[in-house]
Amino acid sequence: MPREKLRVVVIGCGAIAQLRHLVEYAARPDVELVAVVDFKAARAKEVAARFKVPRHLTDYRKALALKPDAVSVCTPTAYHALHSIAALRAKAHVLCEKPMAGSLAEAKAMIAAAKANRRQLMIGHNQRLHIAHVRGKEILKSGKLGRVLGFSTTFAHAGPEGWSVDGPNCHFFKKRQTVWGSLADLGVHKIDLLRHLLDDDFVQAAAMYGTMEKKNCNVEDTAFCLLKTSRGVMGQMYAGWQYQAGCDNSTRIYCEKGVLRLEDDPEYTVIAQMRSGERLCIRTKLMQTNEPGGQTNSGVIDGFVEGIRPGRTVPIPAAGVLNTLATVVACIESGKTGRTVKVKQV
Repeated sequence: MPREKLRVVVIGCGAIAQLRHLVEYAARPDVELVAVVDFKAARAKEVAARFKVPRHLTDYRKALALKPDAVSVCTPTAYHALHSIAALRAKAHVLCEKPMAGSLAEAKAMIAAAKANRRQLMIGHNQRLHIAHVRGKEILKSGKLGRVLGFSTTFAHAGPEGWSVDGPNCHFFKKRQTVWGSLADLGVHKIDLLRHLLDDDFVQAAAMYGTMEKKNCNVEDTAFCLLKTSRGVMGQMYAGWQYQAGCDNSTRIYCEKGVLRLEDDPEYTVIAQMRSGERLCIRTKLMQTNEPGGQTNSGVIDGFVEGIRPGRTVPIPAAGVLNTLATVVACIESGKTGRTVKVKQV
């Protein structure tokens, strides 16, 4: 017998919902999109019509009253906890966009709500599922490169105004809605990716950040961070919104026997360059983009839908990314105080 369709509500109709969540849900025959929600009624109506969703609402509570099986939370960071907890209390499984929440207290409350209501809460850290990063982790785990010693990683592009449906007036530039800037928008991806690749948590952070280029922006658009893991691996991260040459999404892992290079070569997305001179070069599709050649499916929706089936677990549970958020918080504190900060262990 075919499986019963999963009834899904999407809260927030911005770019991440339109270009990722709704597209990938709509591609699954076992999913029924029952409603979309946005505080802008015209946007909700247009998105519902485009994706053939029967209901468009401005009040998320009315959508939750429909008793969906699952909810995607695609709203600005300041609302992640509010919408996720409400959905969990309505007995829906939740996929929440990153960063998980605007504070560690909110994140813990989300996890508690999931536990209390016996529902799963997944965070959309899509870089873990990118093909090049999956292959990269396989190489690290094989032991071919030996012990990891350090890393250097970057995520930078020209800014969210080119991505957001609201352009220069996007919520990313407004602290009240987004909480943090490029550090949490882009840097959080790389912090989580490094934790995933290294199977280790961060314990120490030092950061400098500021608003260097964006106008009408009261959050950072540039951040440089030094990070240290519990096993002593040290590295650097740059997260910026003023990279005017496309996008840099590269990572290098420095090991005893060579270097693992991810997304830093125009031809090969994975290169294991050995001290001996041997090179392992792998071509995969580029990180999911809206441009030709990009990975067309992030894997996030598929992982979520399959993970909430009876007896299964989502691939990126919220409890497993608390250190990611704690590291962002430590970086913010370091930038404010000018001191190296211990990452709160949660």
